Amino acid sequence: MMTSSLSLMDKLPNEMLAATLALLSSRELALVVLVSRRFYSVGVRVLYRRLVDAARLPGHELILECYHPSAKISTPYLACRYLGTCVADGGAIDDGEPVLADLSKLYSSFRPSQSDVEEAASSQQQAGHADWHQIGEAWQEDDEDDDEDKDEIATQDIGLDRGELFSQLCTVTNVVKQSSRRGLFVSHVNTCDGVVRVWRKWLADMAASSPIGNGYDDDDNHGTSGEGSTTISRDRFLWVDAAKSVGLRFRVAPAAASAADNPPLLSGPHDDSEDEDDPAVSYTLVYQELLVRSSMLLSAVETSASQAVSRSTKAVIIAPFEGLVL
Repeated sequence: MMTSSLSLMDKLPNEMLAATLALLSSRELALVVLVSRRFYSVGVRVLYRRLVDAARLPGHELILECYHPSAKISTPYLACRYLGTCVADGGAIDDGEPVLADLSKLYSSFRPSQSDVEEAASSQQQAGHADWHQIGEAWQEDDEDDDEDKDEIATQDIGLDRGELFSQLCTVTNVVKQSSRRGLFVSHVNTCDGVVRVWRKWLADMAASSPIGNGYDDDDNHGTSGEGSTTISRDRFLWVDAAKSVGLRFRVAPAAASAADNPPLLSGPHDDSEDEDDPAVSYTLVYQELLVRSSMLLSAVETSASQAVSRSTKAVIIAPFEGLVL
C-alpha cells in the first residue's frame, strides 16, 4: 500500500506536489523530504524558499538586548534593521537545486542601532518593569523614519579590572509582532538567551586592528539586500551559543577615559608586580552586525503564527443576548 501511494505521488506535477508539501510545518517538511528523491527535490526547494522569505521577518521585528550582568535593568533594547542573507564558511547555495545540509548555513544579517524604542524601554526598566505598549508605540514611530542613513550607532562600554581576563555580555534576541492597534505587541518569541565572554586579549587585538572612529564598516558589510547571498567568516563574530546560531560583530576602540586613569577612591594594598601585565582597561564596542541563523527565525515566525491561531480559538465574544428565554 505504501509503495502504491508513493507511486501515485510520483505522478503528480511538481506544482501540485509543492502545494501539498507547503501545507506542512518546517519541522514536518524536514522529515518528509527524506521519504523519496522526488520529495527531497521538491521539498527542499519549498523549505529553502521559506528560509529566504523568513529572513526578512515579514510582519515581525527583531530586537536585541545585550548587557553586562550588573546592568540588566539600565540597558535598553536595540532595534535591528535587516541587511540581507549570508552563507557561512564559504560556498553558495544553488537556488535551483538547494541541498538540505546547506540550509543550516544560511544566516540573516541585521544592524543593531539605537532608536526611540530604547528610551521607552529604558524608562520603564528603570522603574522595574517594561511597558510593551509604550515600547511598541515608540517602535512604530521609528519605523516611519526607517532609513539606512538614519541609523544611530549603538555602543557598549566594557571595562576590565586589574588582573581580570574577561568580561561577560548577556545576549537576548526576540522576534516580536505588532498588532493593527497602535503600540501593542501581540506576539513575543524568544530566539536566543545566552552569554558571551569578551576576553582581554581579544579586545586588545581588535582595538589594534580596528579602523579609527566609531562608525560602521560599510566596506566590510557581509549582508546583502538582494535575492542572492554573500559568504561570511564565522571567525569574525563573537558567538552566543555553541551551535553558532547567533553572533555579534563589533568594532573595538579604547574608551575615552580609561579606568586606569580614574582609580577607585578606596583601594586596598596590592602587589603592582602581579598586575603590571594586566592593568585596568576600558573599551567601547561599536555594534556592526548581528547574525542569526535563518532557520531559527523561521521557527520563531511559525511559532508566532501558531500563537495567533491559539489566541483566536480561545477568544471570548461578549454581546447582548437576543435569544428566547424559556
